[in-house]
Amino acid sequence: PINTVVNAFHYLNLLQMKQIAEVLGKTADAATFQQKAQTVYNSFQTVLFNPSTGLYIDGEGLTHSSLHANMWPLAFGLVPEDKKAGVVAFVKSRGMACSVYGAQYLLEALYRAGEEDYALSLMTSTAKRSWMNMIAVGSTMTLEAWDIQYKSNLDWNHAWGAVPGNIIPRFVMGIEPMEPGFRKILIQPRPGTLGHADITTPTIRGAVKVSFTKSGQNDYDFTIELPANTTGRFVLPAKKTYTAVMLDGALVTPQTQGAMQYLDSIGSGVHTITCQ
Repeated sequence: PINTVVNAFHYLNLLQMKQIAEVLGKTADAATFQQKAQTVYNSFQTVLFNPSTGLYIDGEGLTHSSLHANMWPLAFGLVPEDKKAGVVAFVKSRGMACSVYGAQYLLEALYRAGEEDYALSLMTSTAKRSWMNMIAVGSTMTLEAWDIQYKSNLDWNHAWGAVPGNIIPRFVMGIEPMEPGFRKILIQPRPGTLGHADITTPTIRGAVKVSFTKSGQNDYDFTIELPANTTGRFVLPAKKTYTAVMLDGALVTPQTQGAMQYLDSIGSGVHTITCQ
């Protein structure tokens, strides 16, 4: 049978193969993978979406819609804009109803959908299905499952449970490579309800540092540090449209792309960014 989660991964893999082909200069292969991905995307909407509920079903011919069947398409860009609100609302209604492995994609889905406040609340939860619970039961490394009540033979040293270890740098603080080897660095913070945070993230070119303090009605003061021989793009937090943005004390006009505001071609070194 056609399974929703499996086909979501298939779609993502086709897009990744397209990217690899493009880097290798294999334009014909890239076009083939793009065409196959588009075919999967179209079939996904036709076969696996239930228009009566506004949700994706678990598989072809089924009626049940699970968290998994909706969070994976949301994480991988398979949910069209006109269907996104209903899918996001359903995903949020289910909480952390997935394994520690699934939590990776649940949090990615929420951050990609702009639900940073809710995503942060899941990471800082103290419920049974939480990282705080792993600490509370005495583990010094992430567990294989949320708690022994969910898996009686769980191990106490499971790297796939360390989801915040990559979600915090990649999504909360927003540090990702825009070009190979971090030649150009994206910094796109999604602070959520945090009032202050700072991070140092190692890269092949040196450490990237980001810190911020929030004040007033979602105003922010950032300090960023980029390694030598790199440039950066800084995306302003999406909490509001800012009327005054300063880079190193000078008033600047951000570039825009849709609702996104950003500063581009920031050089290496330490910089301050104020968003008001």
